[in-house]
Amino acid sequence: MRYWTLPAAIGAAIMISSTSSASPSHGVISGIYNRDSESRDTAFQAIESAIAAVPDAKRPRARMILRKSIAVSIIRISSTGDRLSITYDAKAPIVVWIGGEPIKWTLIEGLIFDVSAKANDEAVSLKFHGDDSERTTVYRSVGQQLVEETTIISPLLSTPIRYRLTYSRAK
Repeated sequence: MRYWTLPAAIGAAIMISSTSSASPSHGVISGIYNRDSESRDTAFQAIESAIAAVPDAKRPRARMILRKSIAVSIIRISSTGDRLSITYDAKAPIVVWIGGEPIKWTLIEGLIFDVSAKANDEAVSLKFHGDDSERTTVYRSVGQQLVEETTIISPLLSTPIRYRLTYSRAK
């Protein structure tokens, strides 16, 4: 009877550690999602409103950078344990450890961000820190949709930009 105690304890420890590391999605379902076009228009309006106060000489660059950040048609998300991978269209994937150190990621040439991720049971949050801006994007699954809520702050902007985009699960 005595030699059953150790294997049972080891088995229980393995089950406990597997269960706690087996919550990969943190509320976000892995998959491929297509952006709903109406939500993009709302985001473009938020950008135009926010850059209205930007000096004329800097406005075209600010508009280009901000529009590039929302000009995403397809998001691919996969997660395993605490490792998260997000790919926007055909751009380089962001592969980051949830709660880990930030990684370097290039949106377009010359636009490099430190990206980190946090999660709770309902959502995954990515923080993009660049030279002149900071963006926080929260993803959560709502049925078969992926909801993205983003806040962008920059010294160029008089107020933060906030918008919400929705994506439908690809079939």
